[in-house]
Amino acid sequence: MLTEQDIQELVAIVGAENVSTREPDLEAHSVDESCIDPHQPEVIVWPSSTEEVSAILRYANARRIPVTPWSGGSSLEGNPVPICGGILLAMYRMNGIIEVRDADLQVVVQPGIVYDDLNKELRHLGMFFPPAPGSADVATIGGMVANNSSGMRAVKYGVTQDYVLKLKVVLPDGRILTLGHNSKKSTSGYDLVGLMVGSEGTLGVVTEITLRLLGLPEQVGVAVAVFDTLRDATDAVYESVRFGVDASALELLDPDTVRAINEQQGLSLRITPTIFVEFHGSETLVEEQIAFLREICEDHGCTDFQLATSPEERDRLWSARANAHESLKLSHPGKTLISGDVCVPISQFGRMIAHVLEMAERVGLQIYAFGHAGDGNLHTEIIVQRDDPEEFGRGVLAGEDIVSFALGLGGTIAGEHGVGYMKKQFMRQEHGATLELMRGIKALFDPNNILNPGKILPAEE
Repeated sequence: MLTEQDIQELVAIVGAENVSTREPDLEAHSVDESCIDPHQPEVIVWPSSTEEVSAILRYANARRIPVTPWSGGSSLEGNPVPICGGILLAMYRMNGIIEVRDADLQVVVQPGIVYDDLNKELRHLGMFFPPAPGSADVATIGGMVANNSSGMRAVKYGVTQDYVLKLKVVLPDGRILTLGHNSKKSTSGYDLVGLMVGSEGTLGVVTEITLRLLGLPEQVGVAVAVFDTLRDATDAVYESVRFGVDASALELLDPDTVRAINEQQGLSLRITPTIFVEFHGSETLVEEQIAFLREICEDHGCTDFQLATSPEERDRLWSARANAHESLKLSHPGKTLISGDVCVPISQFGRMIAHVLEMAERVGLQIYAFGHAGDGNLHTEIIVQRDDPEEFGRGVLAGEDIVSFALGLGGTIAGEHGVGYMKKQFMRQEHGATLELMRGIKALFDPNNILNPGKILPAEE
């Protein structure tokens, strides 16, 4: 339990206006977008500099007070929920662009800047940061670094880690370290940047991020292909990847997801298995790749192939896809969505999605299946009544079945959402003996276990 003295020490570091124990503030930071039960912190602290973060952590470490970093709060696995109480370190006011190095295609930012806001500023300079999370309008760069986020463009551009060159990090004891380089590559020493990216705030708090950028593509093309069967759609996806269709995004939606998007986003897509494909490049390259994709789709029973010709039409389609999670929430008012995120080898994606939809019928639950098919990343949404213990329990078991099936196909429990609290029970099943190595790394960085305790690593057996 924090004491009044603890609160006053925090006030002395950041000022009274940046410390809150008000019930509405505590409640607002007690849950994310997952179905985890609420866990309130004891105090919210809004730092404005690396030095303030350092002082907060130094004090908390000496007092053994848990500290949970929080960025946008849009995570789906309980990643930033303060399950051990203590201090909620709200990083979203540190949201500035520190420097744009357009000659090197780099930008230095604070962790609280929102993905869409950053790219809006970069667009004027002809550059962009490619990973595109579905929650791009609220996801912060700090949260993306913490979870190694990606999104719809991962099939071409990769994940957040591929663009992080340098980090300023505060360790739990308050030490400030600079990791990485401004150069595009290095073989000097251990990859500590890579270790920090995806660590979900359990090893250190990132306060400054140097990102590698890319130039905006000359041309963008979008195609929508529909199929009579899910098997035809997944076969077309597999063949497109296998034979080198150079898509920047390759998304698949099951018929029920298409229906919900139509209802909530005002579209009129055919309610059938559908793939959305986006291409970036020169005008000639985009035209060639769309023709290549059309040929593959028609070879696999595509019943309609349409191009989104205007920028407005393209934006509308991709906005609808990006807002699939919100569309499903709106389609089921009063219900709870148990969100899932697994990734399997591309050759197994068809088996993975078929298993999910077959299981939905077997257990009598509505389960939506969609995702980044081009890199084998499947998202699921299981619809349950939270206050019905039997139905909610069935939903939890269905989610566990999905994860276990993905592992059986050689996949992973988390393609882009991280492990957080909700999936840590599967870490031993995926990682085996290497889990103890991870525990050792955690103990080296955070011997007093104050940083985001209870996340990623399950309790020792």
